[in-house]
Amino acid sequence: FSDVVKKGCEDRMTATQVKAAVKSAVKDDDRRRAVMVFGLEESANEVVQEKVKDVLKVSCSTARLLVKDCHRVGAVRTGYARPVKATFHSNETAALALKCGKNLRGTRFSRVYISPDRTREEREERKGLVSQLREKIWNDPGQYHYISNGAVCSRERGPTPSPPTPASTSMPPSSASIPPSSPRTSLDPAST
Repeated sequence: FSDVVKKGCEDRMTATQVKAAVKSAVKDDDRRRAVMVFGLEESANEVVQEKVKDVLKVSCSTARLLVKDCHRVGAVRTGYARPVKATFHSNETAALALKCGKNLRGTRFSRVYISPDRTREEREERKGLVSQLREKIWNDPGQYHYISNGAVCSRERGPTPSPPTPASTSMPPSSASIPPSSPRTSLDPAST
């Protein structure tokens, strides 16, 4: 029993280690409740929260997402729209905003992207994965490539429908392309 007590005492965390662990957990929770919005035009005297609400209304039209706080991140540069960090009341709401981000395609916000709030290390890792993804897409365009669980994955593309041919250039079917009919069909007078 004394060996267990001694070993337990040796493995204790110091107060500094406990504070660092709690601080890290709080930061992780804050990041899970936030998303980054890229490509949202920046203007003087703007109300960022209203712009983010407009984007979320378009992307998640069926859900009402309440933004707790949002602000621009980074230094002001001319000709460059700084990203917006939007924080929600829960991580479930942030996850829904991320999921609905794909609905911005083909809308007036088609150049706006919603992504998770990542740490510097996570951004560097993601940057490497994206460069691997681009390389795979370039080298093997016949496959479908994507990033999942921190790895670049590939799979066969599904069958794609052939594009319709215009009527003016279509050729009438030749007799070789028409399958032979069965000897007894309902249209055959001998079958009645």
